[in-house]
Amino acid sequence: MYLKNLFLGIIVGIGFIIPGVSGGVLATILGIYDTIIYKLNHFFKDLKNNILYLAPLIIGIIISILFFSKLILYLLNNKLNFISYVFIGLILGCVPYLLREIKFKTNKKMSMLSFFMSLLFGCLLFLIENNSLETFNNPGFITMLIAGVLYAIGKIVPGISGAALLMLLGIYEYFLSVVANPFAITFETIINFIPFIISFLFSSIIILKLIDYLLSKHFRITYSAIIGFIISSILFIYPGYFSFLSLIIASLAFLISYNLSNKK
Repeated sequence: MYLKNLFLGIIVGIGFIIPGVSGGVLATILGIYDTIIYKLNHFFKDLKNNILYLAPLIIGIIISILFFSKLILYLLNNKLNFISYVFIGLILGCVPYLLREIKFKTNKKMSMLSFFMSLLFGCLLFLIENNSLETFNNPGFITMLIAGVLYAIGKIVPGISGAALLMLLGIYEYFLSVVANPFAITFETIINFIPFIISFLFSSIIILKLIDYLLSKHFRITYSAIIGFIISSILFIYPGYFSFLSLIIASLAFLISYNLSNKK
């Protein structure tokens, strides 16, 4: 289980880097999202087993961020069509699984409203991000505090990209340049990231508790919102052009994601 979760953590960690793809989406595709949320919120109830489950996932995420940032940056700059359609296929492939999970047997109207509201919010977020061009190379204290909150939302809620939210603040390139060169981090950079880390940790605790409550008390409505966010996230990934090769890439990724979902 340790090696499996380490590998899964590396995959989920990719969502911490690529704009438009959240770690929550990848965790959902892999079928471990609900489990992660539950174990984080009930960490001390079964401390040993929770540590054994979560530790390799966290290590995998850290490995992915530290050692794959440069590769992801290269792919984004040179193979955008390939990597974009891989994730479009993966996201679409998990949607049938999510629809089977909620079934729409109860709270149908509220579930549909939740879906369309989250879909609309995701589209609105895309429009805002698409018109946000200002970039900061040395963000201030307040900006980093807000960035921590937004990044926590993007990393926990499936379909909302933390990287895309950082783009709204104009600090995504700054953030990626830091994580892509961990051995070049200066003391000044560490000090600059302290408010980000603090707000990220506190926001994560609050958001995790909220998601756990919503999943346990309002499962179908919450999952409907998740589906809306996930579908809207495709807007962030779409590279703006289409080809026959991209269709093949997306189709293969769809089949992989669909088959993984059916095995859950």
